[in-house]
Amino acid sequence: MKRFRVGQPAPRIEGFASDGNVCDLKTNLGSVTLLTYWSLKDKNYEQNLRKVNRIFEKYGARPDFKIVSFWVEDWPEYIAEMNRRGFDFYNSRPWWKLQFIAAKPDPQQKNEQDRIWSSDLPAGSTPVYLLVDKEHKFLAIDIPDRQLEKTLDKFLNPSAPKANPE
Repeated sequence: MKRFRVGQPAPRIEGFASDGNVCDLKTNLGSVTLLTYWSLKDKNYEQNLRKVNRIFEKYGARPDFKIVSFWVEDWPEYIAEMNRRGFDFYNSRPWWKLQFIAAKPDPQQKNEQDRIWSSDLPAGSTPVYLLVDKEHKFLAIDIPDRQLEKTLDKFLNPSAPKANPE
């Protein structure tokens, strides 16, 4: 994700839903969107999933906030994970769970729009968290795991009183 910068417009972000349909992030214009990228092979996958679920429980009812998660696994592994988790997990409108469209750009498609590709995520580099604003410009890139909730609080509750550090 090193090619992206805070303030820069996000590239085309889309993925396959478990029903095989393509979901495009542009339908979330007007919402602050947390993008999560992970692998079932992540050492702390379950813990990271629970962390994002807590964020979803805290902010998921807000009409101006969405979560879009991408799994880097191939289609069979992705579908197995969705089936294991069940309908309530994969069918949430405010929290999309997707699989990448492709690993890398097709050199034959010279006019293809820029995207985030699974090849942007080297093995062992997940989870990766990014935040885009309502116009789909990057607010935060490569948010550290331990800063995820604080970063979201900062952008979703900008006028909230700050905790006393003492």
